[in-house]
Amino acid sequence: MPLRSILMYLLSLAVVGAACWEALRLAKSYRHYFLSSYLGYLVAFGIVFILNLVATDLSADILKGFTARDLVPVYILFGLVAFPLFAIAWYFLLAFAAGILDREISTSLRTAFILFWAVLFAIFLIRIQFALGHRSPPAFLGFLNIVSGLSAGFIPFVIYAAFLARAARRTGPEERAGLRRFGAASLAGLFVLLAAMVLTPAGWPLRWAVPALLALGLFFPVLVLKDFLSLCYRPIPAGAFEGTGLDEFVEARGLSKREGEILGLLLRGKSNKEIERDLFISPHTVRNHIHNIYQKLGVGSRLQLMNFVREFTSGRAGS
Repeated sequence: MPLRSILMYLLSLAVVGAACWEALRLAKSYRHYFLSSYLGYLVAFGIVFILNLVATDLSADILKGFTARDLVPVYILFGLVAFPLFAIAWYFLLAFAAGILDREISTSLRTAFILFWAVLFAIFLIRIQFALGHRSPPAFLGFLNIVSGLSAGFIPFVIYAAFLARAARRTGPEERAGLRRFGAASLAGLFVLLAAMVLTPAGWPLRWAVPALLALGLFFPVLVLKDFLSLCYRPIPAGAFEGTGLDEFVEARGLSKREGEILGLLLRGKSNKEIERDLFISPHTVRNHIHNIYQKLGVGSRLQLMNFVREFTSGRAGS
């Protein structure tokens, strides 16, 4: 294996590892459930990117003496691994975008997402059967494959476009500006990443620049997200708002006992689903209680809630 390929793999792995490590630190510091989804997106997409890099680089250098028919098993194996990873990556991205905007993925959207990927996987399996039999697939199947591939690649752009549209409606100017900066950086980074995946086939003379493109497309948005959170929503220190502190806050702000329980879970970064499970209440009841908490505290999102409570905690500590 050429030394340049080994160096490119190591540098690319280092960039993916650094991005995932930074996202993990954010998830631990801020304790928001959607930050774990962002970490999952980075891990899944980073693995796909590295696999694509290795497969195309091997085809260009090590396997260049093989015929197209000989390489069919290699591409099938890559597809079988990459296909579910893409689905996982886009779902994690969807969960993160919904979570940071304080929204939930509806059952209908989740069902549509699963059905979409099931259809794509069925088309992929049919193409594998033709490839293994060394037969040319029908024209309509080739068309469906192109359409499905483009549709799958278009999903994250739709997610980020919706994210930017929703972020523009936030009430807080700092939060609105920070979310839009992150969305714009992520959308631009996605263009860079997918362009890098397309530009790495055999014959591309600048393959050694892939780690730099990966850093720009994957790691830079993490830094923008970190900057946004650190400027607007510094984390509450562990144990600083538990026990009597929470009781004092609940009483001072006129929250009910149940609202106080839900507030405590929100401050631990719990999602609506986790609150439903922990308190054995319905999704509708959880949404109503969270809405009432927001109304009484004058906030519009979990991020604003965390910031509001942090300021209360700081004031109580300084008094």
